[in-house]
Amino acid sequence: MEQQINELMGFLHESSLEVRAIALEHLMGFTPKASEYQPLLIANRKTLCTDLKALCREEPMTAHNAIKALINLSGDPRIQQELEDAVFLKHLCLLITIPTSVLADPACMLLSNMTKHEPLCVQLLTFKTNPMPNLCQSESILDHLVEAFHRGHKRAYNSAAEFHFLGSVFSNISGIRHGRVYFLTPSLHDALAPLTKLQIFSEDDNVIRRGGVDSTIKNCCFETRQHEAILDCEQLNTLPFLLLPLCGNEEYDMDEFEQFPEEIQLLGDDKASVD
Repeated sequence: MEQQINELMGFLHESSLEVRAIALEHLMGFTPKASEYQPLLIANRKTLCTDLKALCREEPMTAHNAIKALINLSGDPRIQQELEDAVFLKHLCLLITIPTSVLADPACMLLSNMTKHEPLCVQLLTFKTNPMPNLCQSESILDHLVEAFHRGHKRAYNSAAEFHFLGSVFSNISGIRHGRVYFLTPSLHDALAPLTKLQIFSEDDNVIRRGGVDSTIKNCCFETRQHEAILDCEQLNTLPFLLLPLCGNEEYDMDEFEQFPEEIQLLGDDKASVD
């Protein structure tokens, strides 16, 4: 079987797209972690990743298979290092932010794995792009991703995408100090701190979106110099979004109740805490 897999990998850089697409389709079953042949693919990672990145630029079906293969493989840190490629990273972000992209959600999943590699987080924090009038006037790629996550809830921006896995991307980025500073600092294009566009999803029904946001908030709380801004209702006002998932319909003494943020005081009788 190893010989056949090696032959299939050789077909990935044939000149014919049809041959490459068929070879990729046959290789897909060997890319998951559960496959006993995944180590063979990882051992050939330099050539394989180059070929898969190129296939991500082809027609949607082939590109989808290439992205899916990279998702399966990129749980391995060695693959993450091979994907530390500025040109590919920008292309992936474009697939996410184009409003008609059918590959936005798979691209979000791949970016979630890639940003476990810290240098890729640093790249995202520094990359510039052209403003997109229908999405974001900023030149920061990360601002565009935040807007896609914020405006794309319930498929409002792209009917083919929900952007939930961007929550995991933001969690990974906020794991480094420059990332936390980014989320807590008002953006130049709209004077709003990116965290304020994320924290409203701390109770979202989707566990991936909710979990990514909650983890981002948690990481930002390690930026101790910003605690006053985080708590200030006139600035970031993050406290209600920390408390809301914990609150149910418990009854409190009036004196205690009046000390709660206004958002917590207005909960209905049917409010339940989030598990």
